[in-house]
Amino acid sequence: MNRFCLWLLLLLQPVAIPAQEDRLCFVQFIHPGAEHEPDSKAGRSWNTEPHRRKFLKQRGCYLSALDARPVASNLVFWGEYEPPTHLVKSFAEPGPDEPKFLFAPAPAAFHPNDPPLMNTDPFVFGDRFFYSICKQNNKRGPTAMQRLARGSVILFGSGRHRSQFVVDTVFVVADYVDWNLSNYRERLKGVVPREYFHATLEPIAYEMKVRNLSPSQTFRLYIGATFEKPYEGMFSFFPCLPFGKGEAKGFTRPVIRRAGIITDNLTQGQRMNPTPDMSMVRALWKDVARQVLEQGLCLGNHADLPKLKRP
Repeated sequence: MNRFCLWLLLLLQPVAIPAQEDRLCFVQFIHPGAEHEPDSKAGRSWNTEPHRRKFLKQRGCYLSALDARPVASNLVFWGEYEPPTHLVKSFAEPGPDEPKFLFAPAPAAFHPNDPPLMNTDPFVFGDRFFYSICKQNNKRGPTAMQRLARGSVILFGSGRHRSQFVVDTVFVVADYVDWNLSNYRERLKGVVPREYFHATLEPIAYEMKVRNLSPSQTFRLYIGATFEKPYEGMFSFFPCLPFGKGEAKGFTRPVIRRAGIITDNLTQGQRMNPTPDMSMVRALWKDVARQVLEQGLCLGNHADLPKLKRP
């Protein structure tokens, strides 16, 4: 979520709009795809600039096939993580669209900052994936991204070369909790881990406060389905490789194609794709998983939570 876009979209106070019913959708969601670079020899400090992706190393679990069982391993994968990260290595002579750097999370507690610290959204660490902010509001109020029914799927990815859609996170909506800036601490206590408050919720709340935006601004925290608790057979995942296989040069994000569902040259916004029934969503989800696997990657179903030290 680009901070400048957030400021433009939310500068005007939201106006009341008629309530809308939740819709089952298969969403193609565009977010920034450029790669973060180190800002010191140690790694990358907490980002205060527009969002980018990082190529990350973290302990987790992956599947090598849809009918396989998860395997525990150190993983490498593309994702968003805006708190500080250690630089693990720089890749020598990366190919086109391959990562230049490998980072590992080095979590820090949120603190007020000028400019404000960027939030992490989606968040793929811990027992469940979370998504709760980006593109959920515009100057007219809540968008369709706050009205996704359970079982909806969000493909978080980026446009590449104006001809390809590359994915980094496949999010299956299992449940949700509505919240706003006045009640998020009470509404989401016990729902999300302490680390999520620091990485995502406190940064956006502080940013909106300093921008003098409405404390009644609404959001919806989406909770991802897991391998252990799937939704209609579907679970959230991120394309990945075991560290040993991705150590030498990393990998490019997988290209996903599907006529009538994926717009290959989409570079911003999202394509909602309202879907008539769950069987179609499940078939589309399975096709995305198949495409990821056929490009030589695995399905990361879990990444360990980068834990903050207790005060």
